[in-house]
Amino acid sequence: MPATVRVVKIVEIRFNKFIGVEKLILLRKAIMRIQSFLKQMTLAALALVFAISCSRSTPNVNSSPEASTSSSFRVALVVTGPKDDNSWAQACFEGLNLIKDKFNAQVDFTGIDGEDSEAALRKYAQSGYDLVIAASGGYIKAAEKVAKEFPRTKFALITTHPGNNTNLGAVAFRSGEVGYLTGALAAMKTKSNKVGYIVGAPYPVYKEEEALFRRGVKATNPSVQASTAFLNSWVDTEKAIKVATDMVASGVDVLTINADEAGLAALKAVTQKPGVLVIGWAKDQYELAPGKVLTSVLEDIPNLVLNAAVLTQQGRWEGKLYKFGLKEKIYDFAPFRGSLTSQEEDTFKTIRDAVTTGQIDVSP
Repeated sequence: MPATVRVVKIVEIRFNKFIGVEKLILLRKAIMRIQSFLKQMTLAALALVFAISCSRSTPNVNSSPEASTSSSFRVALVVTGPKDDNSWAQACFEGLNLIKDKFNAQVDFTGIDGEDSEAALRKYAQSGYDLVIAASGGYIKAAEKVAKEFPRTKFALITTHPGNNTNLGAVAFRSGEVGYLTGALAAMKTKSNKVGYIVGAPYPVYKEEEALFRRGVKATNPSVQASTAFLNSWVDTEKAIKVATDMVASGVDVLTINADEAGLAALKAVTQKPGVLVIGWAKDQYELAPGKVLTSVLEDIPNLVLNAAVLTQQGRWEGKLYKFGLKEKIYDFAPFRGSLTSQEEDTFKTIRDAVTTGQIDVSP
C-alpha cells in the first residue's frame, strides 16, 4: 500500500510542475462538472424513453393478442338461459367459445335467472377466475355486490352500466344507433302513420333504444305516432302476442320487436294480419314471415362478449362502459329483399351513414 501512495505522489508532483497547482484545481473542477452533466443527460434520456413509452396510443380492440400456449386465462359466463336457446344466451355462449379459441382460455358456463345470479358470480370469483361475465341487465345488483367482495377479479356486464372504475365494467351496444334507424325505417314504410316498438325489459340499454326509436320516427316524419311497450319478460309469449295485436288493432302497421322468445311469438302472430310489417331483431328473421319482415337488426353478440376478454387481456379493463356499434360492425341490418324501393334504400343508407359518422346525434 505505501508503494502505491508514493507512485501517486510522484505523478502529482510531476503533473503539478508541468501545469501548475491552480490549473490542476481548475481541471479537476471541470472534470467534476462534466461528470455531473453526463449524469443529468443520462437521467433525462431515461425520462424521455419512459415518457414516450407511456404516451403510446393504446392498441385497437381488433389488434388483440392471440392465443398463447398456456391456459392460465380463466373466463366464466353467467347468462339467463340455456346455451342452445337460439337467442341471447346461445349467442353469449358462442362469444365464450370465441374467447376460448382466441386465448386458449379455460372457460365455464352457467345458465341461471337473476335471483340466483349472485351465488353463481361469487362461486366463479372464489374459484379464481380472471374474468366473470354477467350477461344480463338483470344481474347488475348482484355483479356490483360481488365485485366489491373480490376486487382482484374482473367482472363484465353485457349491458349498459357505468362500471365502478376499478374491476366492474360493461360492454354494450350503442343501441341508440339502431333505435334511431329502426324508427326512421318504420316511419318511411308506415301507411297508417302509426308505428310500434316492443322490447323485453326496461334495462337502461333498451330505454335508450326506445327513446331513440321515437326520435328517429319524428325526425323522419313528424306526423307519425310511435307506440312503445316494455314487456318485463323475454319469455312470456302470451303477453307479447297480446301487446303486439293490441297495437295492430289501434292502427299500428309497422312494428319493431326486440323480445327474444316472446318477440318471436309476437312476430308470427301479427304478420298474419294483412298490411302489417315487422322489423326483426338479433338474427335475420325473414324466414319466419317472408314478405312481411322488412329487415332485421343483426347483433354480433358473440364478438361483443369477446371484446370484454380482449380488453382484459390488453390490460385496458378499467371498470368503465365500453360501447360498440355500426362503426365496429357489431351492428348491421339484414338484406331488404325488395321490401324497400330503390329511393327508400338510398334514403335509409344516407341516414345510416350520417348516424355512423356522428352527423346525426344519437346520444340518449
